[in-house]
Amino acid sequence: MTIIIYIFLLFIPFISTISIDIRYPQFFHQSLYDSAIEITEGKTIGSFIAFINLINDTNINLNEWLLNTTNKDFKIQSNDLSYSLITTQILDRERENFYNFSIDAQHLILPYEKISKNIRIRILDINDCTPIFNQTLYKTIMIPNETNFTIQAFDCDEPNTDNSRITYTLSNYQDLFHINETTGIIQCIKNLHTYENYEIIIVARDHGKPSLSSTILVQIQLISSLKTKKFHKFFFGLNIKENLNNNLLLLLLLIILFIICFIFICLLICCINYKIQKCKEENFNEKKFSSSSSSSTINSLNDFQQTTVYDAVNLFPNTYYLPVEKQQQQQDFIENLNHSNSNDISLDRQQSLSTTSSPISTNDNGIK
Repeated sequence: MTIIIYIFLLFIPFISTISIDIRYPQFFHQSLYDSAIEITEGKTIGSFIAFINLINDTNINLNEWLLNTTNKDFKIQSNDLSYSLITTQILDRERENFYNFSIDAQHLILPYEKISKNIRIRILDINDCTPIFNQTLYKTIMIPNETNFTIQAFDCDEPNTDNSRITYTLSNYQDLFHINETTGIIQCIKNLHTYENYEIIIVARDHGKPSLSSTILVQIQLISSLKTKKFHKFFFGLNIKENLNNNLLLLLLLIILFIICFIFICLLICCINYKIQKCKEENFNEKKFSSSSSSSTINSLNDFQQTTVYDAVNLFPNTYYLPVEKQQQQQDFIENLNHSNSNDISLDRQQSLSTTSSPISTNDNGIK
């Protein structure tokens, strides 16, 4: 019976087909080029994207299915009747302009059927980026009607659209300067007798809706063509002086480094000499201490003898003891006496040997 049930469960996928149905809101349009769903950027976290349903000939228990996405910017949220596709990140075209992922549905009971559905979403651009200049401040020197200066700004919105197309305009000194609206080239259009510094304000504006803009300050110093040579000579002289100053500074740093190294070496030599001298003094003190320790051991022995005698007197007060000095003298006398006796015995032995040998010598003479 169990085998029949198992075979029946295996053939269920062939009997009833399950599919994933995705329905988007009406304000999400489908692209005419690649059938992708077009969604405007700026959707916040938790924004609703689409309804998801599991379609089958019979009723489906949603608790028996697990749905996931292969992209971390989206997730599946379950309710009592169906599922919803929502965002986990802000949809920003400058970060990600196209999504191509799938929704996977896993059956949690036998036969563990698994189905998937491909999702294609294109993020449409909105005008949310202002034009940005490549510098925070511009400085230049200009000769009227001869030289020019170029500024540049860029927009992070979708290229080749009105949101990224930039136009440049002047906010002041329109009678003295001119700027190209598309290239950003600045020119001085009048010959002036007084050459001064000017600060002009440039506005960069895109063509998106609503239009966004930013401004930049350009500091211009006007000079005449006759003074250009003098200016170049003066500027070249300043460069030479600056190079000389840099060389002198480098030489000074090298001298200071040499002095520091010399002082360090001298201090190192002094430390080594001091260490050697200290080692010699320690060796001398050790020798002196060894000689003094031998004398101290003799004194300690004498002190030990005196203390033993005093302890004996205290223990036996009725007994008469010779003083320590007299005892020492008596011991010395006994040692000398023993030494003299040993000498007398050696002399007696020599005399006995001489007396025994003399008759032999006379006998020898008599024989002769």
